Amino acid sequence: MAEKLKPSIRSYLKDEEIYKRYIRPTEAIVIFNIEERRLLEFALAAGAIYQLPRTLLIHHQKLEDYMRHLYKVPGTNKIVQKKYVRIREGSMIYSIGHHRFIEMARAAGAVYKINEGTGGTVLISLDIFDDYMEQFRENPVPMKNPLWKESET
Repeated sequence: MAEKLKPSIRSYLKDEEIYKRYIRPTEAIVIFNIEERRLLEFALAAGAIYQLPRTLLIHHQKLEDYMRHLYKVPGTNKIVQKKYVRIREGSMIYSIGHHRFIEMARAAGAVYKINEGTGGTVLISLDIFDDYMEQFRENPVPMKNPLWKESET
């Protein structure tokens, strides 16, 4: 016997969370935990604002990509964009294992050693590492059966 489908996609979700591609500013304020003025500045700089006739939408992924190197300074309201991170922080940002991140940062030439003889500090340049990561991006694969024909686009 066929089972009747539930009327809403939300009923099939376990955690009731849907990742939205476009969000309203009020939702973005809650997600990113910053004031509306700063949020709109960041969204504008990221090219993530879409103004519809009566609605303002923000492209979630574009804003996240722009804000991935922004950090809030503890104890203040300042937000800064980091150019260099320590190894542990970088491996968390890119979701790569600690040792793999070190290997890739060395291969990219993004490693900076400060006071090397005295124990020192190792920093990784995020800009150089981002450029290096682009070589691992896979090219898009054309669909075998596209939903629309080329003449329709």
